[in-house]
Amino acid sequence: MIVNEADAVVELIPQHEHARISAEILKNWKEPGVRANPLWNALWTAVREHDRAWIPLDASPWLNERQIPYSFTHYPEPEKITAYQHGIEAAASLHIYSGLLVSRHYAAFFASSTTEEGQNFFRLEKERQQKLREELGYPAQEEDHLKLLQFCDDVSLYACMNTPGVSKDEEIEWFQNGFRHSFAFLNNETIQARFKTKESIQLHPFPLQTELKCAVHGVKVEKKDITKTTAHKILQNGEPSVRPIRFVP
Repeated sequence: MIVNEADAVVELIPQHEHARISAEILKNWKEPGVRANPLWNALWTAVREHDRAWIPLDASPWLNERQIPYSFTHYPEPEKITAYQHGIEAAASLHIYSGLLVSRHYAAFFASSTTEEGQNFFRLEKERQQKLREELGYPAQEEDHLKLLQFCDDVSLYACMNTPGVSKDEEIEWFQNGFRHSFAFLNNETIQARFKTKESIQLHPFPLQTELKCAVHGVKVEKKDITKTTAHKILQNGEPSVRPIRFVP
C-alpha cells in the first residue's frame, strides 16, 4: 500500500494500481525497437504484474502503532517476503521471463540485507533466477528490461507518493535528483521530473512517444475511523480518490 498522510486523512493507493500506471508508461515508451523484441509481451506482463504480491496484503492491511495501515516501505519483513515469493511465482506462471524480471526486481531490495530472512530470500531468488535463465536460454535483453521495469516503477511511484503540485524541494527525497536509470536513446541523460501543475508532471528528457494521460485510483479515509475491525474493508469503504495525471515533455 502507498500511504499518503495529511492532517486528519490518509490516502491509500494499492500497489497493484500503481503497477497499472507503470505499465501505461511502458506501453508509451519511445525507444525504438523495444516492442520488436520477442519478449515484449513478457516484459509488459512483468511491469503490469510486478506488485501482484501486494494484492492480498492491501486487501486486508495491517495497522502500525499509530493505527495507520503500514506503507510498503515499512511493512513487516517476514510477511512481505512470503508475499514476494508468491508474487514471483504468480508472474512466472504467466511467463517465466516475467517471473525472472519480477524476481530480479524484488531481490534487489535485499541485496544488502542485514537480516537472516532477507539474506535467505536474496540467496534463494538468485538460485531461482539462474534456473529461469537456463530455461530461457540466457535472454540478451535481461538487464535492459530490468532497467525498464525499475524506471517505470520509479516514475509511477513519483506520481503516487508526492503531493500533487508539490515544489521540487518538497518532493520525496528518492527522486529529487532525478531517476536512477538513464537510456542510450536519450544520450544517457539523467531524467528529471517535476510538477508543472497539480495534474501535470514534466519529464525531461522525455522518454515517451506522446503526452500520457492517466489516473491513479485509491481511497481516502479519516484517521479517526480506522480501527482493527474496519481495516480489512478499508479499500471497499473508503471515499474513492482519483489523481488525474499527465506526463508531459
